[in-house]
Amino acid sequence: MASVDELKAPLQIEPVVGSRARALLAKPASVFVVLSLAFGMITLILTPPLRGPDEPAHFFRIYAITQGEIVPTTADANGRKGMFLPYRLYQDFEFFDARRGKLFEKGFSYRSVLDEYRQRPAPADGPPVFVLYAGSEGYNPVSYLPFVAGALLARLANLDFAGSLLLMRLAGLITMTMVIAYAIAIVPRFGWTFLFIGMLPAALYGRAVISPDGAALAYTMVVVALYLRVALGMDPEKPWRQSLWMALCVLCKPPQLAFILLAAITRPPRELLSHWRAVALIVLPAAVLSILWATMGSVDVAAWRYYEGAQLPKEQFDPVWKLRYMLEHPLHFPSQMLADIRDIDRLWSQLIGILGWLDTGLRAWVYPVLSIILIGVSFVRLELDRRSRHWIALVAAVTVLGYVLAHYLIFYLAWTPIGSNRVEGVQGRYFVMALPVAALGLGALVNRAPAVVVTALLASSGAILSGVAVVEAILRVDWPPV
Repeated sequence: MASVDELKAPLQIEPVVGSRARALLAKPASVFVVLSLAFGMITLILTPPLRGPDEPAHFFRIYAITQGEIVPTTADANGRKGMFLPYRLYQDFEFFDARRGKLFEKGFSYRSVLDEYRQRPAPADGPPVFVLYAGSEGYNPVSYLPFVAGALLARLANLDFAGSLLLMRLAGLITMTMVIAYAIAIVPRFGWTFLFIGMLPAALYGRAVISPDGAALAYTMVVVALYLRVALGMDPEKPWRQSLWMALCVLCKPPQLAFILLAAITRPPRELLSHWRAVALIVLPAAVLSILWATMGSVDVAAWRYYEGAQLPKEQFDPVWKLRYMLEHPLHFPSQMLADIRDIDRLWSQLIGILGWLDTGLRAWVYPVLSIILIGVSFVRLELDRRSRHWIALVAAVTVLGYVLAHYLIFYLAWTPIGSNRVEGVQGRYFVMALPVAALGLGALVNRAPAVVVTALLASSGAILSGVAVVEAILRVDWPPV
């Protein structure tokens, strides 16, 4: 006959399960680390060398930093900046770069490329080869910090090109996963929202390849989290900490200078002027460092790639000349920008995730599903009065608008010829960094939220879908059966 304790045992199942569920709901950062590292590792291994967006340019820039060239100065006879790559690495680079150009030839698969790479003879010795940055000149070393560490380790281990690239990818994935996990752990109310944004296909892919996008998103999330904590009265203001993370955020990419506006959410509008010293301490270092980097000759975006091939006048890609043109034709820039924004479906698909060199799309049904989940997880309730919430929503909206305008203005000034019918070079993946700010603004404005368990379920299932969609897309495009 069963004892009294045995009869009571089934009744204890529900409280135990409930306590475990509550514990899981309180740990979105831990869930993110598991998902990001699991899917990120698969992604970085499956993504062939140089298949990340502009990965060759970023690899060269990082390797040059390990050689001590912090500010790009080495140039060829035409003034185009670059670096000297060791001959052994250059031979491997040339091998993979040539195969990348054959991606959409009939019957092509990286399965055969991998076999060919394994069977090829060892690279010969030779003098270093000059290679052009081709677009990575203007990036601040801050955006490359984990990759530089990986490259230094690769040099110490005397790894070949493929091994060096994988180690650099791994360093970036681990570091930026931990930074985003930190943001998720400290952000009030938006933990599951940040988890989903960090696992969007474009965000996951940006962390798994050599790209500054992963750092730009990670630092932005930390800035939003710190400022929101101050706005909610959860932390005493620590200007040095906010200033440090803001500097890291802004130095990743020039358009992120718009994020200094977020400092305004830490205080009601009436108090901002009376506490201007604290606000200045937060934003001025980031602004000054950003301007200083630009004045050191690092605003080069390699516009020669466009005007040399198209045989266009060089001055059309000179920002100073273009500013004068804007003053004479004030409607030219707005008309080109609006023409590009009208193609919002293309930009939105790229924001969700079109991988590779914008040549690897997800399954069509994934885009609307992830879009709906993104909106759903952005409904968050903030314990603030109506005026404070509306102020946060206003600042967030102005910040996002400023960020978008900054992107279009930079590409207009340095990359778009006068005769173009749109702003050239803008991609939807650049706007992933604005999603944490946009989610903050939407949550503050609506101030309605489903139960936490619903948000957690949406975010985690959407994150898993994102990871699976990325892996499936890479396998389908890069690794089809031979």
